[in-house]
Amino acid sequence: MFLIMSAKDYFFLGLFTPHSGDRKTLQTQLNWTLRITAALCFIGHGTWGLITKSGWLPFFASQGIEGELAWTLQRLIGAFDIAMALLLLWRPNRAVILWMFLWALWTAILRPLAGNLDKPVEVTEGQWVVEIREEARSDKTQTWEFWERAGNWGPPFMLLVMGGAFAVRRRDLLGAYKEPEIKESTIDTIFFLCKLCLGLLLIGHAGFGFVVQKQMLIDHWQSIGVNADAAFISQIGYTEFALGIMILLAPIRPLIILALGWKLFTEFLYVPADTVSGMGIVNIFEWIERWGDYGIPLAMLYILAYRAKKKA
Repeated sequence: MFLIMSAKDYFFLGLFTPHSGDRKTLQTQLNWTLRITAALCFIGHGTWGLITKSGWLPFFASQGIEGELAWTLQRLIGAFDIAMALLLLWRPNRAVILWMFLWALWTAILRPLAGNLDKPVEVTEGQWVVEIREEARSDKTQTWEFWERAGNWGPPFMLLVMGGAFAVRRRDLLGAYKEPEIKESTIDTIFFLCKLCLGLLLIGHAGFGFVVQKQMLIDHWQSIGVNADAAFISQIGYTEFALGIMILLAPIRPLIILALGWKLFTEFLYVPADTVSGMGIVNIFEWIERWGDYGIPLAMLYILAYRAKKKA
């Protein structure tokens, strides 16, 4: 059903060259952009599970899971995340996509559920405790982090919409996945969802700056020689918040390109800042995990180029 395109044609058409205006071509671009986006998000997240990340322990603690069980579950979750990602790229079905959406949504919800739990500290073999922040800013931190994760659950949800998962029988969830030919109304829906998710993830990340004044962001900027402090990241946050609002109200091409470049750059700062201390270049998986922040604006650019060609 999909047109055969070279990788170069797939990437450049509608970005650096005019779009063909062919709906099937756009569907191919959206399908693969969203599939690769969701897969990379899960590969990034899954890798941290295999490595085991102490920053995950408060999320387990919020559900009453402690000790060695939490460390073991991290590895199992990581392996399963990567398996789902590979299956999505190789032979997707609606059940896999539905699981990826629900799991990404749940892990986003876990951020506020963890409340004011901070970094876990291992005290003896098989035991750990969780420190509580001296200033419990749960009212300031929880909601922002949930919205910032819109790039995780948005792409699989869009794939469900494109695949007609909400108008099929239960047995079709496990059957061979055959995406129906996309309609103009579906294109409009995907663009709206992209706009919503991009605006929310920008606004959520902005809150880390001008509301939470997150130390991690200060460390990110200082890692590239910027003399950053709380006032600096607050100003960055206000600017990012304004960008998110503008994209929600007027998602034009220059703003989307700006958002794409901004997220590619700022999320890469996990690497020079060595955010997960001692992991060095492995921090690249933090950048990969946030691929939704880049794939969503890319999908929007394809749709805008398609619409421009149709209008012409």
